Amino acid sequence: MDRRRSRCLDRHRDLPSHQMNTASAKIIAGTASRPRDIGLTTPVPPNVAWVRVASLAGPAVIDGLLSMTVGVSGLLMVGRLGDSALAGMGAALQLIWFAISFGAALGTGTTVLIAHAIGRGDQVQATHTLVQATLAAVTVSAVITSLAPWTREAVALLGGDAEVTRQGAEYLHVTVVGAIVLVPAAVFGGALRGSGDTRTPMFAGLLTNLVNLLVSPSLVFGLWGFPALGVAGAAWGATLGRGAGALLLLTILLRGRGVLALPFGPGARSRWRLDLHEMTRVVRLSLPAAIEQGQSTMATLLFGVLVLAQGTSISAAQRVVFNLMGISYLPAIGCATAATILVGQAYGSGVPIPGGPAAITATSRAYVLSLAWLATSGGMFLVFAPSLVSLYTGVPEVVDAGIPSLRVIGMYLPISSLAIVFGSALRGSGDTRFPMIASALVMWLVTLPLAWVAGNVLEAGLTGMLVSFSFGGLLGGIVLFLRWRSIESSLRVAPR
Repeated sequence: MDRRRSRCLDRHRDLPSHQMNTASAKIIAGTASRPRDIGLTTPVPPNVAWVRVASLAGPAVIDGLLSMTVGVSGLLMVGRLGDSALAGMGAALQLIWFAISFGAALGTGTTVLIAHAIGRGDQVQATHTLVQATLAAVTVSAVITSLAPWTREAVALLGGDAEVTRQGAEYLHVTVVGAIVLVPAAVFGGALRGSGDTRTPMFAGLLTNLVNLLVSPSLVFGLWGFPALGVAGAAWGATLGRGAGALLLLTILLRGRGVLALPFGPGARSRWRLDLHEMTRVVRLSLPAAIEQGQSTMATLLFGVLVLAQGTSISAAQRVVFNLMGISYLPAIGCATAATILVGQAYGSGVPIPGGPAAITATSRAYVLSLAWLATSGGMFLVFAPSLVSLYTGVPEVVDAGIPSLRVIGMYLPISSLAIVFGSALRGSGDTRFPMIASALVMWLVTLPLAWVAGNVLEAGLTGMLVSFSFGGLLGGIVLFLRWRSIESSLRVAPR
């Protein structure tokens, strides 16, 4: 395989620039299944990169929305049980994000490595990576599940009263037990995305929501003869929904999807042997992503604590603003997912030839699409801030604090596309450490200290604290952009 790839790359070094551009376009188009196929067909239309990015981003956006819907629907149902139930579930969800971060990080590492293998046309390596990532996911999920006996103590650390702690522990216990399907599902979805298939994870997300919406009301409120489990019922609904989605992904991978298939049947046992070298590769890419997401979750919690010190109404306004911001991010994150996939496949095909120009083109197209969406969303936040905040609450104090704060975020949204897209492009190239370091340094040394100063020294309220948040995001985005530009020159192919 290495000799064949070397001959392929040597041949492409002799290609004139117009054929080199054709090769790059074919990588982006997703039609170059093997290195020897690249550059041997007629030129691809110039708009192919836009279409490819959009076709990958669209299902990823819907998948993200579906993932968010599982939690939101549970909160809406549990909210009818009373304040203690809602607060308990909210506390549990804060802790659950740490478990989700491990699954998402393993999914990221799997996406990148499989994208690299697909880019160089190595189906055997792609399958081997999937097997080892699955073994890693089962191990991580088993460790998380083993923590179930201590869920009450974990929720108690957040400082709620006895009833809030009890209800939160019920929700967390079920979810932690359900981690046995949560983490593998993230890996299966990441593997399919790395192969260029973002639609199948979207359908799995749809199935998850359907099962959740059917099961949760029955178990929360005791409908149709089912026991009324309250908060635990919402957890069981979400867990069974995720289990259904994971089962769908597993079934598809066992049957084979494109170039990916989990070994199954006669002779498959030998392919499930532990390969420490390959698992180390998966963990080496995934661990920085896990640390990045974990510290980001902790920093967000601390930011919320700083805001809460300004008053309950201010804290409620911040939650409204962050919820709207999170929804607006979904299309941008979809574009970033496309960048990770396409850059990963381009790197796998070889850089700077033939994949370098393809990586540059995919990233620039993803950035433009992300910027366009976030600029549009930001404009809507600026113009319609009163109406948007009022959708969440009619409390005058919350509305008054939320309107100017949402407008600050509206101005920040276009800027945030820097970190979202260029950080994802770096991960696609295999560099997950730099985004982790940059994110941690900016958040803990810039954003949080400035937010404390704005709230407690300058007494600038939520608006001032969000200005600090935006400045930190701008600084982090610039750092990631400059990092990408520093490697971009090595990806360019000089015209002949």
